[in-house]
Amino acid sequence: MPRSSWLFGPALSLCLLPFAAVAQTPPDCAKPSGRAERTICASADLKVVAEDMATLLRDTLGNTSIDDNRDAIERAQKAFLTERDAACADKSTIPACRALYEKRTADLAAQNSAAQKKLATVVAGIPKDAKAAAAALQRYSGAPAKAWLVYLHQSGAVAVPDKDATVRRLVDEILNQGLPKDPYLLEEMANLGDVPSAPLSTSLLFLRHVMSTTEMDAPCFLFTKHGQPAFEAFGAFWGNARDETPGLCSPPSSLFDLPEWKAVSTHMDPAIEPALVERGSIRHGYERQFEVDDLQATLVPSTLLEAPMSAEAKKMAEQRGRAVAAFRSWSDFDVWPEKEYRAAVNALPAAITATSKLYREKFKLNPQTADQAARAAADRFIAGRLGLIMPDD
Repeated sequence: MPRSSWLFGPALSLCLLPFAAVAQTPPDCAKPSGRAERTICASADLKVVAEDMATLLRDTLGNTSIDDNRDAIERAQKAFLTERDAACADKSTIPACRALYEKRTADLAAQNSAAQKKLATVVAGIPKDAKAAAAALQRYSGAPAKAWLVYLHQSGAVAVPDKDATVRRLVDEILNQGLPKDPYLLEEMANLGDVPSAPLSTSLLFLRHVMSTTEMDAPCFLFTKHGQPAFEAFGAFWGNARDETPGLCSPPSSLFDLPEWKAVSTHMDPAIEPALVERGSIRHGYERQFEVDDLQATLVPSTLLEAPMSAEAKKMAEQRGRAVAAFRSWSDFDVWPEKEYRAAVNALPAAITATSKLYREKFKLNPQTADQAARAAADRFIAGRLGLIMPDD
């Protein structure tokens, strides 16, 4: 995909200026410049370390507002390069050179983590004042801030002239300049198609993919505001360890922390825990979906009754139906002992009753809807766990 030819707006131009001041790319080993670069290019390990540090520097600057002390990052990088040129003089200095790079990388990682926490604070302000948050996000040049701007414009929270062109420019910059060189991630993002002309669910999935490269969590307001599309976008997508990111918000309490649900867990978990180990990396997809189901049942229970929208969500609903059916007629007592199974079955009605009561009192659902949502929450709870010990299709 070619780099964008659109012109930057004044704010974005301003926040890109500091990037020209320091070296952000690893040595060009086709044309190494100076003894230090030749030393680095002669060592496969050092080349990887140098590439990782260059990426981290880009991310640190991108996640730091121009209102913060970006000059200090630039000065530290210039000082590092001067020290590197002296310390990486020849092959005999490779251990010292590596140690120098590792120290600089650790320093940048700490700065990047701190910068992302500040950026997360800006994002947390979106529900209160979306326009002020957008203005603050314009002071960043990294992919995460731009992805949040895409969300704000696509959701209609912040209007801009010629929205489609603005969003396309932001998407293009993110894809071509701001993401790790991860072919799987880039392929999935490209498969989303033209984000400005797509439904909001696509923008939420785009945001999810960008956030998966950060330490930032998906805030709760995404789910309370957008409901089903947000839960689907941040659910199990990869079916492996990639599903661990981005992290999800932690509400003050979880539905499944109710003592009635803990009682059900007591009789299910002994059979589930060994399966987590046996499933290997695929377990992350199950764990992610259960985490999202928990969040959905806790934050917006009425959405449990909505039909799935995406192909992935429809497939998940089908798997959930098979798991619930298996639960009702369970007979593999070698995997899940009959005594524990019967105890879980007997404990489930109390959990459903407690959930329905909570939904009536806290969410003001009418009794019929509360009962339906409580049973749907129970299906999520059962299927999320039982899927781990059921045979694969």
